[in-house]
Amino acid sequence: MEIIETAIMPNGTVIQLEDWSSHNTPEYPDLYGLTIGAYPIAKITGKGRWVEGGEKFRLTISHNNYSGYTNADVKRDYEALKNEKKSLEDLSAHFWNGRKDMYYLGMIQAWELQ
Repeated sequence: MEIIETAIMPNGTVIQLEDWSSHNTPEYPDLYGLTIGAYPIAKITGKGRWVEGGEKFRLTISHNNYSGYTNADVKRDYEALKNEKKSLEDLSAHFWNGRKDMYYLGMIQAWELQ
């Protein structure tokens, strides 16, 4: 993994643009690509306490060619986060841990995780 750039969002969240393409194999040449690694403060503690409310956690937003979310989309969204044109919540459809990350950010309630 190569860190291409690191930035701080206007709200203080550290984000970085990462390139994971070195992990691709001949069998799966497009499996890995650009990723946004974000480190927001959790609003809620997870059930297993892997994520603690009030502390930073890693939120991953990865390219996914199979769902139509390309490397170009990731790069564009990274720039939008840097420039406050988008928030992490705006990108929730692409959260690697889906609804769990939404829960940690306080976007949904525990009963909505089911």
